[in-house]
Amino acid sequence: MKTVIFHPPYPKDGTPTGAIACLEWMRKELERLNPGEQELIVLPEYANAPGLNGRRQVRSFAESHGAEFLKNVSASAARLGSLIVLSGVVRSGERWFNRSMVFDAGGKIAATYDKMHLTDVEVNDLGLTMGASPAVFDYAGIRMGFATCFDLYFPEHFAVLAGEGVDLVLCSSYQRSETRERIELIARARALDSGAYLVSSSYSMGDPHVGGRSLVAAPDGGLLAIAGDAPSVLTVEIDPGRKFVKPASYGRPAVEHRTLIESHRRPAVYRPHPERARLINEASFPRICAHRGLSQACPENTLPAFAAAIASGAHEIEFDLRASRDGVPVVCHDETVDRTTNGRGKVSELSWEDIRRLDAGVRFSESWTGVDMPRFEQVLDLTDGLVGLNIHIYENDPDGSTIKRVCDLLTERALTAISYLALGTEAGLKTACDYAPDIARACLVSQGEPDRSIAIAKLWGCKRIQFGRQVKKEQIQQAREAGLICNLFWSDQPEDAMNYIRNGIDVILTNCCHTMISGGFHALKRIPAGQQPHQQVST
Repeated sequence: MKTVIFHPPYPKDGTPTGAIACLEWMRKELERLNPGEQELIVLPEYANAPGLNGRRQVRSFAESHGAEFLKNVSASAARLGSLIVLSGVVRSGERWFNRSMVFDAGGKIAATYDKMHLTDVEVNDLGLTMGASPAVFDYAGIRMGFATCFDLYFPEHFAVLAGEGVDLVLCSSYQRSETRERIELIARARALDSGAYLVSSSYSMGDPHVGGRSLVAAPDGGLLAIAGDAPSVLTVEIDPGRKFVKPASYGRPAVEHRTLIESHRRPAVYRPHPERARLINEASFPRICAHRGLSQACPENTLPAFAAAIASGAHEIEFDLRASRDGVPVVCHDETVDRTTNGRGKVSELSWEDIRRLDAGVRFSESWTGVDMPRFEQVLDLTDGLVGLNIHIYENDPDGSTIKRVCDLLTERALTAISYLALGTEAGLKTACDYAPDIARACLVSQGEPDRSIAIAKLWGCKRIQFGRQVKKEQIQQAREAGLICNLFWSDQPEDAMNYIRNGIDVILTNCCHTMISGGFHALKRIPAGQQPHQQVST
């Protein structure tokens, strides 16, 4: 693919006269090109208003001289039979964008992209609106994406482009104050990140150390071409189908680099999950935990119940897991499906295919007919790190395989920091402690005997303990002195919950988190100084 990259002189005087001279330079260079000799032409950022400052000046120029320049670019694309790419400031409705535009061989706009990562100057001084999403388009069998100037500093942007399988990244750029070394380094790194060629057009700043550097970076991180200090036009041949191939690891067969990285990428461990986890773990006590979701208003332990709990403002959701006959962790409190679904039989004797066909809503109300009984992964998909997870596991397998499977899924999805395993046997606590000691545990053993439960919680290094309603104030204080976060099962009335909180309870399990929160949970936080529950122990 024969590619032409413009490297025009930057109009440093910041006047309309200077901007017009820059446009004239680009117009003349387009006139010098001959039809059929190039397939792609790339122009720089703000190509329709170069070097200008201030909202009024930039917008006025873009709608006058800049608009005429875009018409000229359109005509040039049609004359040359080539794609021409540039970035310009444009109005769309009442808003203004830094928009990349691709003019096709007919002179029509074939694709656009609104710059997603705007600088402070673009937002505050120019009043531009940031783009909503990356953009990718196909042309003559080549998959192309966009990255405009400041986008280059965000590897996440290029991870998206890599996931879209782009062959070429089109980059119109300013970069007037960045150093030459960093411009080259960032461009090469982003090409390597995306496994694609990166074609960047910028301005000549007339300085050997700062700015400029129109270039082409290859998928292996090398440079195919780079402009110097003076205004110029680069011409380079690119083979978009050629990929960077390397050994998967020492002594292993060769594989395309992007394929290797994509096959090992773990989106769940990246942002925004860490920020979500921090907000959840730093939330003040007391907290509300939605018992089986918002189970007073929705069928218990179903996705609607969990979604409603999140929408109501619950800090945590509690749900129950049992293994199906084929080892799938299914969300169900009872040993059988009889009470909550239109089916019959033990969860452990039914396959997931059997269970997934059951109606988990009809017994709650005819209006809930058609609600499915979910498996654990579906709950993780729904919650996606937005809420704490109180996971009550019924251990109906002697080898602890359900506990281990749950731990594996939490680890894969980077949700261990906001989850804890509520376990009702010492065997279960031992399995969890041995297999995944970093995942917090809540002791449910001997809930009717708080003193014994506290001792067991300490023995197995639990972070939490879950008491029944018979717990006494001194037992709660004993648990707190041991560093345990104290859950209460259960309370559905704010005033009732207040009494337990005054005695030191941290987390209230409730079937009606919506009425607890709207009807009085804020009052639960108005506790006299010195009586506030402790901050959460780090998990």
